[in-house]
Amino acid sequence: MRLDEKFVSLCGQIGNLTEAMTGVHLVDAYSGPDLLAPQRQPKDREPTDLIHDLDSLLDEVREELRPALRSKSIEGEINSLRVVLRWLTDSDFPYDEAVKGMFHVEMKRFPESELNKVTQELEDALHGFPGEDLREKVQLFRNEGNVTGEALKDIIHGELQEKTRDVAKLFKDRIYKKLGVSVTDNGVEYKTVRNQPWGGYNYYQGDYKSINEFNIDRNFNANTLLSTIYHEYEHHVSNLWREHAYRENDWVDLSCVPLHTGRCVISEGTADTAREFLEIADDSPTMKIWNLLYVLGRMTSINVAIILNQEKGSIEDAVEYQVERAFRERDRAKASLDFIRPKQENGKVNFWSPYIFTYFLGRTDFVYPTFEKAKEQDLLSDFFKTIYLNPYSCTSLTWNEAFEWL
Repeated sequence: MRLDEKFVSLCGQIGNLTEAMTGVHLVDAYSGPDLLAPQRQPKDREPTDLIHDLDSLLDEVREELRPALRSKSIEGEINSLRVVLRWLTDSDFPYDEAVKGMFHVEMKRFPESELNKVTQELEDALHGFPGEDLREKVQLFRNEGNVTGEALKDIIHGELQEKTRDVAKLFKDRIYKKLGVSVTDNGVEYKTVRNQPWGGYNYYQGDYKSINEFNIDRNFNANTLLSTIYHEYEHHVSNLWREHAYRENDWVDLSCVPLHTGRCVISEGTADTAREFLEIADDSPTMKIWNLLYVLGRMTSINVAIILNQEKGSIEDAVEYQVERAFRERDRAKASLDFIRPKQENGKVNFWSPYIFTYFLGRTDFVYPTFEKAKEQDLLSDFFKTIYLNPYSCTSLTWNEAFEWL
């Protein structure tokens, strides 16, 4: 078995273990050979044996694999998977070590002074909007256009389909033209779900198509729903190019997309920067408020993850923090914790609990500043070629090296 095939097989084996332990499979998407499909890999491997196999594979990667960026990318993913296994099997494994080991970023809590600064900007932006105080202003602003349940379902299965076609055209006109090459795109199907810890999710199916699911238990805002489409469609686009690179070069490792690795940091960072990629300009006072709420929400969610997982705070502590610092209503604050709490309600480990760091850090520490630098130097074509035509550039470990030319 080739080295990259061993990697894909191990991802499937580890995923079968994570699914049994947490209900979530490590492999987020697969488009490779049937023989290596996750469901066809052994389901009864011991974590210690899997770690041993990862160590052996790591030695092979260091000795044999070229080019260097590909070697570094796969090496980083192997090390991330080792940490996933240790975290799942050791209840005392430190949360900050899990975050750093999986995503190759430092866990950091945002100081209250930084939250205060964003809060003041938000208060200034909401001047003149309805409400007696800032809390009421935020709640009234958020509730304007709020949609959930069956009403959200109607939007997703109706007008959202047409809007998605518009977004697909924007990617072709504003990004693919800069690449000088196109990619097969068999489209995105929309579905609605309930009882999930997330709001939206892109399930890449292989064969250049995706399913985007929206959790209609969650509250969305009709005025900002398109931003969610930009995010999820960028995930689809990234996977299109990843599958294209796999098929063009026979790089089988690219056919498998594992969670909880440095790739996720860049993946969520590019998705959270999709609006800028597509040159969607909106300088309206309303959009400024939404952007500030985005920043405040991401920062407070990271702090809450630390409160719950690192500091062992209570659910009530976390809810109060969200209510106080993010101006969330209590029921929404509690619902938001499903994604970041250490344990699920059934007592199993919450597989998603470290993942919250990927979004904001991926955007602010990696993707957005590099994008802005490329834009300033009129090098956006080279920027997009780097991230879409060379998937090995898109991990937190390889990002800076991949952009040394900038």
